[in-house]
Amino acid sequence: MVRFLVLNCVILIAGMAHADPVRVISDTGTADLVAAVEQAVASDADTDTIFKARRVARRNAETARAYLNSEGYFDPDISHAVEAGPPIQPLIRVEPGPRFTYGQLEISLGNSALSDDDKAILNAALSLQPGQIVKPGDVVAQEAGLLSTLRRLGYADAKVRDRRVIGDRDAATLDITYRLTPGPRIRFGAVRFDEGVRTRRPYLERLNPLEEGALYTPGDLRDFNRRLGGTRLYRIATARLDPDSAGANDADDEVRDVIVTLEERERYSLTAGASFSTGEGLGLTGGLVRRNATRRGDIASVTAVVAEQQRAFRLDWRIPNAFAYDRGLDFSAELSNEETDAFDRDALTVAGAYEVKRSERFAYSFGGAGEFTTEEDAFGQRDAQILSVSAAARLDRSDDVLDPRNGWRLDGRVEPAIAIGDSETQFFTATAQASAYRPVVSERLIAAVRARGGVVVGADVEVLPVSRRFFAGGGGSARGFEYQSIGPEREDGTPEGGRGLVEFSAELRWQTKGALGYVAFVDAASVSSDADLEIAEPRYGVGVGVRYKTTVGPIRFDIATPLDRRDGEDPLHIYVSIGQAF
Repeated sequence: MVRFLVLNCVILIAGMAHADPVRVISDTGTADLVAAVEQAVASDADTDTIFKARRVARRNAETARAYLNSEGYFDPDISHAVEAGPPIQPLIRVEPGPRFTYGQLEISLGNSALSDDDKAILNAALSLQPGQIVKPGDVVAQEAGLLSTLRRLGYADAKVRDRRVIGDRDAATLDITYRLTPGPRIRFGAVRFDEGVRTRRPYLERLNPLEEGALYTPGDLRDFNRRLGGTRLYRIATARLDPDSAGANDADDEVRDVIVTLEERERYSLTAGASFSTGEGLGLTGGLVRRNATRRGDIASVTAVVAEQQRAFRLDWRIPNAFAYDRGLDFSAELSNEETDAFDRDALTVAGAYEVKRSERFAYSFGGAGEFTTEEDAFGQRDAQILSVSAAARLDRSDDVLDPRNGWRLDGRVEPAIAIGDSETQFFTATAQASAYRPVVSERLIAAVRARGGVVVGADVEVLPVSRRFFAGGGGSARGFEYQSIGPEREDGTPEGGRGLVEFSAELRWQTKGALGYVAFVDAASVSSDADLEIAEPRYGVGVGVRYKTTVGPIRFDIATPLDRRDGEDPLHIYVSIGQAF
């Protein structure tokens, strides 16, 4: 019994010894303010001796003063002490005093002469008002805002001389004068490119958004730098004002040239990729990229694909900014051979498109293509020549190209076509896809959804070229199913494809603090029969996955199973590739 009582006393004393390291008391401060100060000075500092407790109290008294100053209490009365205990307890007494407000607020430009319009704009940028609570962070932010306003007005060399602050303790006010030096107003002169750059001058001039003689703005110069970097042709690409004046105009504005410094990247680079799934087998991709071959900013690439069900050799030639900035051309040619459960196909395809990028978010294109194909499927063997035109648009409001965590995307495409050869037919294809991404509960838990649909009208499925039919199932469609296994089939189980498609996917993506991430997902897909375009009964697959984050996007490993597995279907499918599923 005595041992039990001693043990309980030890536990009680230990609990008392774990009192808060610092206690804040106040006769004049509100309960909320005292609680905020306690939060500001909270620490795990050791206070097991009087000496340590005094040091903690002194240090936290200064922390409390800094916090009160940040909230506008510039004349607090703060003292500290230590209670000997037990337990030993550091104390801080805080009497905050009055909360200061702004008195007079002024801008001083020294001897600099600004136009009345510029002065009016600068004064309008002074958002702080007399009577408002003074916070040092707001004072500094206001100064930065005034400096930014001057630079937007063309004063590229604007700087802060100093800031004069006069306090009135009795009135609890601060008078602030922002003392700025605008310097001369700047206009853009000529743009001077490095003489040693291989890229032709007309192409570089299409990247230039600056108008000679226009008033300087930081945004225009940032836009020029963004355009230069967006070409991906240069290791170094900078546009800056020449520090030396090139002269003055009639309004006494200083004119300065813009110096563009460029250092080209390597002309050649190699690419490689791989994917694997239990349904489609192993796929390997390799390529060679040649930059600026014609000295017009173009990018040419050769890509070879070797997979269990496909072999392809592709040439791409992209000429960005061919006619004007963000107005480019894209040409391609592909020789391919496919051997799938649904069909065998040999084809040569050539295509071209005119692309317009209206903004960082929105782009559209118009194109045409010719396909020369020999194919064999459940309806027999045929030769066909397919001529088509197309229009496509993309709106991307997501925050990342490879691994989005917030926002949404919308893609659409229409393609009228005519096929001639062993049979002649006309048809019209329309496809659309929408995806959305949003954090839930935590920034590291992302909910992602995707919906895709398509329809072909104007031709029966038996005369429709196989490259224009819809198939579903597999890693890029509905995980948990064999490639092309969802949709209409012949009596022997051979997939036919269809003229209508609906797909849906939902994922919960959990990203750890390290490189690993985890995913749970459900996929659904339906392919309509040729008899009508009504949505057929969808098939569902569920699964989990692992993501490993790299600089080129996450490496994806998924394992999935059908929810309504039928006789002959495998219970599990595995997929390995690069990039998120959508």
